[in-house]
Amino acid sequence: MLENLGKYGEITKQAAEAGGVDKLISAIEKAAYTKGAAVGVVVGGAAVSGVTAAVMAYRSRKARAEEAKEQLRTTAREAERSDS
Repeated sequence: MLENLGKYGEITKQAAEAGGVDKLISAIEKAAYTKGAAVGVVVGGAAVSGVTAAVMAYRSRKARAEEAKEQLRTTAREAERSDS
């Protein structure tokens, strides 16, 4: 049934496999944080001004991640309501 829903169906399936929306979001956050930390180390090691750039980039990624997380939660909750 989810196959005909495209990307939405994929996300719904992944959330179910992860044990719920919050667990999927946590897994995505951990992966994003790890990736962001690695990028920050490389950029920060280049120069002191690189640290400022890394912090700004991290904050920007974190803000986008928070926004995406909230959108995903909203979409999943709306789907749960429509299934009920």
